[in-house]
Amino acid sequence: MDLKSIKTLVQDHSVEQLLKWADELENTGVAPFKTQEDVNEQMSDYLQAAEIRAMIDAGKPMNDAIREFAQRVRGVLK
Repeated sequence: MDLKSIKTLVQDHSVEQLLKWADELENTGVAPFKTQEDVNEQMSDYLQAAEIRAMIDAGKPMNDAIREFAQRVRGVLK
C-alpha cells in the first residue's frame, strides 16, 4: 500500500473515475493513470483509493478515512 500514490488518487479523482480505471486496467492490462510499475499494485491503488474516496464523500475527513482503512488492512494481515 503506497499511501503517497493513494492520497494523490483520492485528492484528484472521483470514486467513479477510479473504478472506471480499475475496469480498464483489468480489461486491457494498461493503466490509464500510472502510479506504480507493477500492474497488481496499480490495481490495488485504484481500488483502495476508491474505497477511501467513498468514505470522504460520505463526510469523513481524509486523514481519518486513510487511518481507518489502514487499520482494516492491518487487521486482515494479522
